Amino acid sequence: MPLSNFNAYLNGWRLADAKQALADPAQRDVPISTIALDAGFQSLGPFNRAFKAETGLTPSEFRERST
Repeated sequence: MPLSNFNAYLNGWRLADAKQALADPAQRDVPISTIALDAGFQSLGPFNRAFKAETGLTPSEFRERST
């Protein structure tokens, strides 16, 4: 299995976790950077790129539309 496919697989799980947290009203005050790191991303840049590629929205836009 090529590394990019494995990374895509992991990012899928990480992004699902992050989307759930961003949509949770109880986590409204948790910084997006904390959610990204808790989901397993090492930094905010790759998280933001992967998130926008999957959803078409930035994490902030996703959070706003989810609440």
